[in-house]
Amino acid sequence: MLLPVTEGCSHNACRFCSMYHGVKFRILSDEEISAWLEEIREAYGYFSEKIRRVYLVGADPFAISAKRLEKIIALTKNFLPNIEVVTMYAAVRNIMSKTDANLIRLRDLGVNDLYVGVECGLDDVLKFLNKGNTVADIRAQCGRLNDFGIRHMDMLMLGTAGKGRGVECGIASAQLVNELKPDTILINTMTAFPETKLADDVKSGKFVPAGEKEILTEEKIFLENLDLPETYFWAAHAMDSVRIAGVIGESREKMLQTLQHAIDTIDEEHFAKTFRREHI
Repeated sequence: MLLPVTEGCSHNACRFCSMYHGVKFRILSDEEISAWLEEIREAYGYFSEKIRRVYLVGADPFAISAKRLEKIIALTKNFLPNIEVVTMYAAVRNIMSKTDANLIRLRDLGVNDLYVGVECGLDDVLKFLNKGNTVADIRAQCGRLNDFGIRHMDMLMLGTAGKGRGVECGIASAQLVNELKPDTILINTMTAFPETKLADDVKSGKFVPAGEKEILTEEKIFLENLDLPETYFWAAHAMDSVRIAGVIGESREKMLQTLQHAIDTIDEEHFAKTFRREHI
């Protein structure tokens, strides 16, 4: 169940994102959240008692203070009493803002399966993308989640390092993710959407995107170097040209074969004409 609790992004400065340009970050009031919950309960009727998971949405819910999140969770459970898991996107910088006691308390209230934007394992790339955190920050904050038993789904983007650095990025990202030990790895491909700083960089020549063969090679190297046999690997985003998914230990070889076939057979010129990432 999706429940809006924020509008906009508290950071709103990533080079590749324009989703919340012009949207001022704010936290919805208790009255607004209650109205959403009342609508959900009325729409679902008896079946609202069967809802076990709620996903807090609105770009940046984990930017909310731990104290306010506790209140929102309590409010949610007043309307949906059988909620067991409360999940949301959690930027690394927002995990950093929570104390150990905060994380433990939120875990005890059902906060789990947090979606963390890792993007890649290279510091200079994270700095260029203006993510607001370093590789060391990612390692430390996901480590805290692990220490307190909070599962996380780590999101990475292919092509973030640009032309000529796919192999380097694939290896570095795999080394990092092996340390993070996520429950799930979620892959998409970076896109220079119109009206982003990244699109301006591409136009000016400051950033040269990797070709599709290099992007797929990066993904293949990343997958080859993962030592997480029980982790679920999902690369079936609308931005991904090749859709693969499966538990790594069970499905890695099949996924690698699919990627290798695409690498061997792709016609870059034809691909550029037929696959348009800037429009989902």
